[in-house]
Amino acid sequence: MCEPYNASDSVIQLIGCRTQFRMVPRGTNLLGAWCLPLVIICSSGAPIGLDEAIEIFSKTLTTMETDSQSPVVPIEVPDLTEDDAEQILDQLGFNSSAEMMQHEYLSDIKSKIMQYQRLYGLPATGELCRETKISLRRPRCGVSDVAAYGEDYKWTKNLLTYYVRNFPAGVSIDSVKNLLRTAFDQWSAVTNLDFNETENMNADIEIVFGSRHHPHRWQYCGSELGDTTLAHAFFPQIGAIHFNTKFYFGTQNEDDFFNTAMHEIGHVLGLEHSVNPASIMYPSLVARFSEIPLIDVEKIQFKYGRRERGESTPSPAFCSLDKFDAVLNDRNKELYFISGKYYFTRNSAHTPVLLSEKWPGVPDHLDAAITIASLTYMFRGEEVWAFENNKLELGYPRKIRHTFPGIPKNLDAISRYREKYLFAFKNEHYWRYNMEKRIVDHSGELTEFGVPSRVDAAAFNETQNAIIFFKSNTRYVYDCDTLQTTTDYSRPLGC
Repeated sequence: MCEPYNASDSVIQLIGCRTQFRMVPRGTNLLGAWCLPLVIICSSGAPIGLDEAIEIFSKTLTTMETDSQSPVVPIEVPDLTEDDAEQILDQLGFNSSAEMMQHEYLSDIKSKIMQYQRLYGLPATGELCRETKISLRRPRCGVSDVAAYGEDYKWTKNLLTYYVRNFPAGVSIDSVKNLLRTAFDQWSAVTNLDFNETENMNADIEIVFGSRHHPHRWQYCGSELGDTTLAHAFFPQIGAIHFNTKFYFGTQNEDDFFNTAMHEIGHVLGLEHSVNPASIMYPSLVARFSEIPLIDVEKIQFKYGRRERGESTPSPAFCSLDKFDAVLNDRNKELYFISGKYYFTRNSAHTPVLLSEKWPGVPDHLDAAITIASLTYMFRGEEVWAFENNKLELGYPRKIRHTFPGIPKNLDAISRYREKYLFAFKNEHYWRYNMEKRIVDHSGELTEFGVPSRVDAAAFNETQNAIIFFKSNTRYVYDCDTLQTTTDYSRPLGC
């Protein structure tokens, strides 16, 4: 493996490839013959299986934080005392009595911590460990995790009105209204409910933007919006949503607000929190959805029925796609073509599968994706998600700039080169990320790879020592031995 680039390095050293000359015949269907073996970097023990969910957070997070082989900057563990934790747990509705009856040795706070750990699949020790601290400090919905107690809260009518009492300062009123309207429309599209905005303060649903202490109807709300509370809402028939102006719209973007709005509307319609990250009702902002996920569609339709009008959008056919959002080769040598909220493989070329079915918590549209050792990283906007054994790692999503310093947001594609480098692509440029040093040690023009600007996706073929670029229906094969680029116009997966 070559040393990092400096001003006197050759192009061969820049890419970090071998110098043996090998030509790739033009027109060779490389994808059809890909074997894609991956080099697995083993850290401390074998990969954790799905059936060991009770231990997955403690083992994988410890490995990520201490393993010098990890390509990412370690997750910062928040400063959280037991008093802080108890305040958060009280707000979330955790009661110590149930656990204390089973474990007489537990203190009040340890009992609450253990309940929380059991609910979210953390090691149920009752101790305020690093995993629990990270989980408790995540910005989240302020509705109690145990608020409904199995009650079937629902509206008795199908037409609901909503009133926006105020708006955050410095934000376009029309923008806020349009985002709220779109969020309501997502629920209306999948169930037999309609929503109308009104200027009547007695509307079924009141929407308020406020600080820790904020109004609720004709009085002050009895529940505070804490430092990590994105918003909270009230079940039917009360009907209210309170957004924390600390988050909207200063540090949070419109995508986050839209997803929070869909989540809180779910509460207003009677849905409780879900512990499945693939649900819009998961209490933290994990996945980013453009519409209501299937898991929540089924729940809301059970409560209110199906939408009587309209037709569902058919899932795409692989051979009709003219581009991919990402192409991923995972640790099991499986090749995934990702488009929108679906993926395709050799075994499912004619049957698209939802991304969330394999990676619960992944957003439904991606910019890029890559597997490094045992972890799969998925990029969208300014954030990155990490999965091991298809389970979302605790502490993700994270900002790209905090995880892979120097790699820009809104990527077009990303590719690994063996165990040392990542190449990130955006517009006409690329960035070389040194995984050992966790820095970008060089950047340059995409033309150095012999491909056009704004590629759709990229992936590294270990067997052929080549980086494959995807743009529309064309593939550009950059051979790391010859430093030559060939063009392949054949269609993958038998199209």
